Amino acid sequence: MRLIPIENDVQPYAWGIPGGVSRALGWPDTADVQAELWLGAHPSLPSRTPDAEFATLEEWEKQSGTTLPYLLKVLTASKPLSLQAHPNPAQAAEGYAREEAAGIERSAFNRNYKDPYAKPELIVALTDGFQALCGFRPITQTTDVLSRLAGVAVVPKPILAFLDRLTAEGLRETVAFTLSRTPEVQALVEALIAAHEADATIAPVIGYAHEAFPNDDGIAFALLLNHITLQRGESLWLPAGNVHAYLQGSGMELMGPSDNVLRGGLTPKHVDEAELMKTLVFEESEDPRLEPVVVADNVVSYRPATVPSGDGVPFEMWEVTGDADVSLPSAAIFVVTDGEFSVTLDGSAQLLARGTTHFLPSATDLAITGSGRLWIATAQ
Repeated sequence: MRLIPIENDVQPYAWGIPGGVSRALGWPDTADVQAELWLGAHPSLPSRTPDAEFATLEEWEKQSGTTLPYLLKVLTASKPLSLQAHPNPAQAAEGYAREEAAGIERSAFNRNYKDPYAKPELIVALTDGFQALCGFRPITQTTDVLSRLAGVAVVPKPILAFLDRLTAEGLRETVAFTLSRTPEVQALVEALIAAHEADATIAPVIGYAHEAFPNDDGIAFALLLNHITLQRGESLWLPAGNVHAYLQGSGMELMGPSDNVLRGGLTPKHVDEAELMKTLVFEESEDPRLEPVVVADNVVSYRPATVPSGDGVPFEMWEVTGDADVSLPSAAIFVVTDGEFSVTLDGSAQLLARGTTHFLPSATDLAITGSGRLWIATAQ
């Protein structure tokens, strides 16, 4: 048994950072916009190998009869991604079957479900200052922000009406309002932008969103969410139905092997308001951080099963920072973002330098020596 080198093309989405993935992995500098490096078997962009038996991890899945229950990504963002949520397993299966039966091309602009799978996900910040919107913050916190914005607004009436709606009707009806594409929503957005120009400290997310997507209705939606700043090594857990948007920064992202996204704004892509409303979970959450769990000396795991909404999620991500002896429960993907490591299995040692990515085809025990940051994606 051996670790097999893998590689993939870097996705150049517009929200990426010039040379971002290269800097995160210590590759040569480039001016190319880099958003995501996908590591896994997803058929849209499966990782390639030099192995004579299988050229991609998608082919490995077919030959082995094993499905990788995860997709690992290195993500670097310079500006906000779309406001979005992902379906649960039942919603994904039903939505995919419905759109297949309707004959909607999988590449069509209005296609919601590209596959029949759920896409719960977690992200760990690679550097300080990773910013994201994640989950609905307590309504009392949002009303306080809206009151302060109204206090500095030239035209406070739309903001006060939004505050009253949130207090009287709750999250579901307030979100539906932000998705209604009415003149009232645009008047609210204009009032929020003007208030932000008067005092940018009250709700900085207005500035991030407006700069990337001027006057977008999603600015009002974004104000309902927790604005989180992660330091290096801190993590967010984003289960099915959680609304979120990464704003800026670099991170290691692990998710279900799916590309199903329901968007709610801050995007030029398709927004299906009705389908999004069916998907969202309207629960307040004050701090959506995922605390790592120690699994061995110099090894912690970002394990969704440690939170109630992660029950049944079949993956986790380990961070190795020094010498360790571990037992991997499944096929795994390895990424070194700092330092270098030597991995010994079946009596043979293999060097993993910074920036390298590898695949291990089956469960095994292995000894790791070295220092830095080695990330391992594995099934639970």
